[in-house]
Amino acid sequence: MVGMALVAMLAACGENNDVIPPAIEPEKPGTDEPVTPDRSDYNSLGEGFVAHKEGDPYNTYMGLVMTGYQGWFGTPGDGSPMTQVPNQGWYHYRENEMFRPGVLRNSIDFWPDMSEYQVKYTPGEQYPAQPSGTSAYSASPFLFSDGSHAQLFSSYDESTVMLHFKWMQQYGIDGAFMQRFVGEILSADHKDHFDTVLRHAMKASNEYKRAISVMYDMSGCSENMLGTMVNDAQALMNEYALNDRSKQKFYLYENGKPLLALWGVGFNDNAHPKPSVLMKYVEQLQAQGWSIMLGCPAYWRQGGNDCVTGAEHTALINLIKKCDAFMPWYVGRFGYDNFGNDDWQNRIKQDIEKAKTFSTKDHKVVYAVHTFPGGSDRNMHPNNGYPGGDGTNTGFRFGGKFFWKQLYCDIKNGAEAIYVGMFDEMDEGTAIFKQMHVSEVPSNIPYPFNSVPTSGDYTYTNGGTDYWVTFTTKDTYGTSSSQKTGSDVRWCEKASDLNIKFQGIDDNLPTDHYLWITGQGAKMLVGDIKMTEELPKR
Repeated sequence: MVGMALVAMLAACGENNDVIPPAIEPEKPGTDEPVTPDRSDYNSLGEGFVAHKEGDPYNTYMGLVMTGYQGWFGTPGDGSPMTQVPNQGWYHYRENEMFRPGVLRNSIDFWPDMSEYQVKYTPGEQYPAQPSGTSAYSASPFLFSDGSHAQLFSSYDESTVMLHFKWMQQYGIDGAFMQRFVGEILSADHKDHFDTVLRHAMKASNEYKRAISVMYDMSGCSENMLGTMVNDAQALMNEYALNDRSKQKFYLYENGKPLLALWGVGFNDNAHPKPSVLMKYVEQLQAQGWSIMLGCPAYWRQGGNDCVTGAEHTALINLIKKCDAFMPWYVGRFGYDNFGNDDWQNRIKQDIEKAKTFSTKDHKVVYAVHTFPGGSDRNMHPNNGYPGGDGTNTGFRFGGKFFWKQLYCDIKNGAEAIYVGMFDEMDEGTAIFKQMHVSEVPSNIPYPFNSVPTSGDYTYTNGGTDYWVTFTTKDTYGTSSSQKTGSDVRWCEKASDLNIKFQGIDDNLPTDHYLWITGQGAKMLVGDIKMTEELPKR
């Protein structure tokens, strides 16, 4: 989710090929027979709960493992009017108006396994939508060890979104919350991008029978922008006939209505709407026929820390009770080493118990626990994990043990539903989709960048000039050709000395490892496999 920094130990929730091993097919059913345990002693799904049956509509979030889907990657030549704007050619791949090897020159920390994508784009190439000789579109090549050029996908392509939803079906992930950024849909070009991605996802939902729900990210929203969000929601309701499922059989419902998620309320900052402000807009959305899910701070129950206090905290609790589901945000709140301690486990367990009291006989409020595989975010924020990170370049994931520990503990403590953040977020290192191995990712060495001749030819020189990266006392970054000093400088290091590489899947694990873990968590939530504290073996 955009705008949330990762803690340092975790590496810190935006904007701004023959070398790839073959994809591993999902595991076939093994010898262990499915079990249906008595869940009443440890899980609120117990007596009376009926798991969703494949092919049926999704009438509740309870019992589901859903994932957030950013859908925000764009490339020159993908046909989007947004990526034809000179400084947006590599949307959500770029950093500081460029997409080149080197920290603060690109924004992604993982590189996707591209072996199954139908449409691929090569950084550094000219595309039809890219004016010849326009250097603002160009980018240095990302090279594999054999000298070949790495490639990437665009979320704007239908084939990309269809493939991702196909994976959700293959690995038993129930569906996706489609991110829709309120601040971006104010721009026609950006709105076109997210409209197109959503249209592809709606088609994929029907094709692969996956649950789907729209989630507005309200980061940076003024009150006027919230009115735009309400109008946009009405347009989506009308376009897809969501109130009668005539077009979208698998759109996620809660309490008999299509579920609309609003992420970013109650945070103790000036970047998200206050609960007292959001209340009337929630009422307007409910009048349109939506059920509402809220994305809230981790400390929603007590207030304080990342959450509002006082009257606004009271308003947040009242707003949650008025809605149909809610989900806290945990990225940056804990890591592998401290997730299992008494503080966080007791906190989440108490949160789950408190959430149960919000439901009445006539109105269920579903509490979805947020889990994530790890995080890095070092190309955009190189101080995260400074100076050496975890030494493994695998995104602080510990081979999936961190992810599984969350799934196991949360389900054991009574989770009703799971939100996995995120499916495709490479730029903050939380993606669960297929990614390349750590030993095979492209080089992140900062090559020098030459202007693009009018002929369209590119010239690159290996090695090249280094540059300096500065981190200030105001938590800002900068690059320069010489070392910076001064009272406002926390550190200034050469980019090469920071040694920030692309993260990757552990070499001994398949590229679909985190898709598989997510699917296993979905089975564990509904009792199709036994509860196990240890990460399962395939």
